[in-house]
Amino acid sequence: MAVTFFQSQTPGSKTKWDLREILESDIQWVTDIDFSAGQLTFKLVEVDEGYTPKNGDVIWFNWDHDHIFKGKVFKVDYDESEVFSVTAYDSLRYFKNQDSLVLPVSTISQRFTRVAKLAGVKHKVVNNSTHKLVAEVADSKSYFDMLKASFKATRLATGHRYFLRDNYGTVELRRAPYKRLTNIIGDQSQLTGFSFTKSIDDAVNVVRVVRTDKKKKQQTSSTAKTKKQTAAQKKAADVANTKLTTVTAAGGSVERWGKLQVVEKAKDKANAAQMKQKAKDILKSKNKQAYTLKLTTMANLNVVAGNEAMVKVKSLKDIGLGSKYLLITKATHTFTGTTDTAEIEMKVRI
Repeated sequence: MAVTFFQSQTPGSKTKWDLREILESDIQWVTDIDFSAGQLTFKLVEVDEGYTPKNGDVIWFNWDHDHIFKGKVFKVDYDESEVFSVTAYDSLRYFKNQDSLVLPVSTISQRFTRVAKLAGVKHKVVNNSTHKLVAEVADSKSYFDMLKASFKATRLATGHRYFLRDNYGTVELRRAPYKRLTNIIGDQSQLTGFSFTKSIDDAVNVVRVVRTDKKKKQQTSSTAKTKKQTAAQKKAADVANTKLTTVTAAGGSVERWGKLQVVEKAKDKANAAQMKQKAKDILKSKNKQAYTLKLTTMANLNVVAGNEAMVKVKSLKDIGLGSKYLLITKATHTFTGTTDTAEIEMKVRI
């Protein structure tokens, strides 16, 4: 295995540069399921009258004749060692663009297609969704944030997790797991290290849903004289005219973890039953520990975010995490000479 194609071209120029000739470092490639652009980082030696990387340059990278990455340079560092440190992103970077849109009743497939066109990127719906989402106004949000809310609502309604992946210049809508890998990652299968974390840093076990109501102001007689109020009087009047209606849901972990509370705003005119249901829904999703498994392994090109792999590690089995298929949420590949190694993060439920 080796770097079989690694080229750059400045838009508007016919010249293509073979970067293998001036590559000074390993090549690192990152994929992330959590609404993040794919990233390629590498270092190049500065050569007189040679290639100088510029922001906007197109980068193509193939490993062992497989298409890995196509994107554009977004950052170039240069130091006294006369080496360029280059960061390139794939087309998902343009989903960070912000916009204001009215989203009608539609599916995530339709919303993905719409924002991809607005972002100006090639796109494809690989796995379609038929679940209809309620209409909403997305004001001054990134395309990532718009889709994040839609993906979350679809997942709550259907149980299906969707994600975005740039496939060599074409952004695809996929459903996780996209592939279930046949190889096992474990003690006897090229595993070189692991770490397992349990955390309640982001856990919530008390949820208060609050609705803010303004009392109707009394009508003033046309014959009454209106005195000009000071800022303090206006603020006091506003407070006096405000009523808070609160509904609370609490989980059984309060005694064990202590009180971990959040407050959420209710929709206007939401009734007590609707507020209670919202509190229960939030509590259900957040009243739990977060588990993170990180592995380092000899890799192949299918070990990427969105795919699923079998993990079989004796030490993990001893603490309650038996052999099971886990979703890869983030993968960082390092291509060195003829070797592909990866650090991967996986979604764990116990």
